[in-house]
Amino acid sequence: MVKYVYSARYGVDFQGHVFPAEKYRLIYNSLKKLGSLDNSRVCEPRMPTKEDFLLALTPEYLEDLLGLRWASSTVRSEMALTAEIVEFSRLTVGGTILACVEAMRCGIGFHIGGGFHHAFPDHAEGFCYINDIAVAVCKMQNEEIAKKLAVIDCDLHQGNGTAYIFLDDPDVFTFSIHQEDLYPIKQRSDLDVGLDYFAGDQEYLEKIRFHVPRIMDSHNPDLMVYVAGADPYEGDKLGMLQLSKEGLKERDTIVIQSARERDIPVAVVLAGGYAANTMDTVEIHVNTCLVCEKIEHSGKTN
Repeated sequence: MVKYVYSARYGVDFQGHVFPAEKYRLIYNSLKKLGSLDNSRVCEPRMPTKEDFLLALTPEYLEDLLGLRWASSTVRSEMALTAEIVEFSRLTVGGTILACVEAMRCGIGFHIGGGFHHAFPDHAEGFCYINDIAVAVCKMQNEEIAKKLAVIDCDLHQGNGTAYIFLDDPDVFTFSIHQEDLYPIKQRSDLDVGLDYFAGDQEYLEKIRFHVPRIMDSHNPDLMVYVAGADPYEGDKLGMLQLSKEGLKERDTIVIQSARERDIPVAVVLAGGYAANTMDTVEIHVNTCLVCEKIEHSGKTN
């Protein structure tokens, strides 16, 4: 079963920023119209505790963030620092934690949000104040819900914060496939696949088909966290990869099926997407939801 995590409180004012925060509401509404959502399968996230945040953030950075201090630790977010945006960032962490919990219970936990993979323990970076993936993974381990995890990051940009945080944790396998000659300054994941300008469906999907099933077999995680970025899309404003919508849908199928056919639960987070037409980004994310539904209803998984 697919359980969804969403909050109307995600609809914050990003003050003209390139990040399309309205996509969360638009995805939710699209799924409602398609009949994919009912109240029994939608969960409202809770605000995490201070102790939760400190699993992956330094006390000093958390203090700067909660105090809305425009300091060296916060300025690299390249976003406004407002109470509303910080509350959104904190609540998003709760959403990803809940998606992980629901994945362990039901098979797939789909967070209509999350994926802020550039944030580090001691500073913000690249539109990301708090690395929700890292906090959620640490909480799964801390509460012994899952010990071994795999983060499969298919955003346009390398998940540098996530890679850094779990560099010395052998129980967390980090994989990133991304445009190489692009932000950020790269950290070392357990496996990085950097692609050149204009890489399209064929090259990208060959890499995904080769690597992801092997990661599932070799690491055998208790839980996969799938970072399903929409920004490898050929119409994205921030990148130069050339994946079609159908190619991205096939990417989703390969990644999610690789886990579910091995009875590995999957938590999905959305990460980036900056198409000139926001509805293209919304369609790509909705397609990821529909892939999850199809796989769970196919009878090929538990």
